[in-house]
Amino acid sequence: MDAQTSPESALAIGRKAADELAEALAMAGCKLPSLSGGFPVMGRAHVELGGASADAVFALARWIRERA
Repeated sequence: MDAQTSPESALAIGRKAADELAEALAMAGCKLPSLSGGFPVMGRAHVELGGASADAVFALARWIRERA
């Protein structure tokens, strides 16, 4: 998303991006409980990655390293 969009569109895009990331992380066996589409920042879609347990982060790091 290169151009600025309406706040409603940016929020919808951020939520969609968060949903897609959550699905991809689930495939890796990881979950970020606070992952959500956030309100636009400077007119652009935004995703709140939030926090995660150390176990989830270790699992995600291991999954990424195995595929890098």
